[in-house]
Amino acid sequence: MDIEIYPIKTLKGQIDAPPSKSYSHRAFIIAGLTEAISVINNPLTTGDVGVTIDALKALGVKVLREQENKYLLDFERAGLKSSKEAIDCKNSGTTIRILSALGLLLDDGIRLKGEFLKRKRPIEPLLEALKQLGAECEFDEEEIIIKPTNVVPKKIQIPGDISSQFITALLVVSPLLKCKEESFTTIEITSPLISYPYIQITLEMLDQAGIAIKPDISRNFMGRFTIPCSQKYRSNVYDIPGDFSSAAFILGAAALCEDKPEVTMTNLDYNNPQGDKEIITYLSQMGADIWINLEKNLVRVEEGINRNLRSELSISCRKIPDLLPILAVIGSYTRYQLTLYNVQGIRRKESDRVFVMARELEKMGANMEEKEDRLALLENNQLNGAELDHDNDHRVAMALIVAAMFANSKSTMSNVEVVKDSYPNFIEDLQKLGAKFKIK
Repeated sequence: MDIEIYPIKTLKGQIDAPPSKSYSHRAFIIAGLTEAISVINNPLTTGDVGVTIDALKALGVKVLREQENKYLLDFERAGLKSSKEAIDCKNSGTTIRILSALGLLLDDGIRLKGEFLKRKRPIEPLLEALKQLGAECEFDEEEIIIKPTNVVPKKIQIPGDISSQFITALLVVSPLLKCKEESFTTIEITSPLISYPYIQITLEMLDQAGIAIKPDISRNFMGRFTIPCSQKYRSNVYDIPGDFSSAAFILGAAALCEDKPEVTMTNLDYNNPQGDKEIITYLSQMGADIWINLEKNLVRVEEGINRNLRSELSISCRKIPDLLPILAVIGSYTRYQLTLYNVQGIRRKESDRVFVMARELEKMGANMEEKEDRLALLENNQLNGAELDHDNDHRVAMALIVAAMFANSKSTMSNVEVVKDSYPNFIEDLQKLGAKFKIK
């Protein structure tokens, strides 16, 4: 599906934030490991989460849609079973990394394939950790093969500065390892953790499932996790919250309006550990007027950022990798000197988001400097329309659509349906607010 994006001045209206992709992935996987029926309310089921659901079905998990936004999950009587065919994880990092760890629990192991491997996204440190726990691992650009040999709980080491999903995968599987000589698995972090809020989401959901884990993480994000073995996941009801990561693109678009916006987003709960709620802090620092109602879980943008204010702002992306694309767009429309640093890990997401955002925004006329560990948005004020390429990355696609909405001429984009990976109704919601698109 192709799209033409036309310039606008403002946005007005109210929409619900879509379900959290991160919570949905974890809820389906944890519920799929529970030896009883669990319920998931209001999950995301498209894109990467759909890949996870299909993978669980291939492993023998029953996933039943009881109502439009309500799903029931249950084991087959025989429990998890190895798939005869390699499971296609496509380009979903969460899916392939957590399923790799689940290979420890399957007598015949697991075989995985997908675009993720062809893009050479990192997984080797996780496989090395699985070897420490007693697995045999093989992989190339076509397939991962993991077979359990002598799986035992023990102390293992893994770097924390490549992907938080490595840690999430180990936290999910470690409680289910059977006690032998050791009664605990200890995950020792050998370099500072990135994207720590996503690990906090994992810990929160494991706690809901009755899993005991002792985290000992210092202020510099070093430390260890201690997990007792031979635990069982208990049946639970998971209510999936709205996604601040997806909401950031709507809030960012509202903040870029030249005429006074009136945009309200509901279903945004500040009480959960989603790191991307920091988008509101950054927009406020740039002059946006944002009203928050904690009781009603809503956020309203009532005044856009001050595009003409000359100032400097530096933001570490270590904990908020998914905000880099929209922050880069916002920086391209201001006279700020906005520096986004600690971005190395973001180069290993669905795409090299730092490179792709720099390439596409420069195509639109933005002034910036890209370095290995940072992206500096220099003084800008207006972008030009262009033919945009998102490199098959849903968050890049959403950010570039927002950038095009405020350019001085029409822009085009192909394969826009990639946004459904995390925000199925992104185009429709923007149209409700007043965006002007032509879908082909």
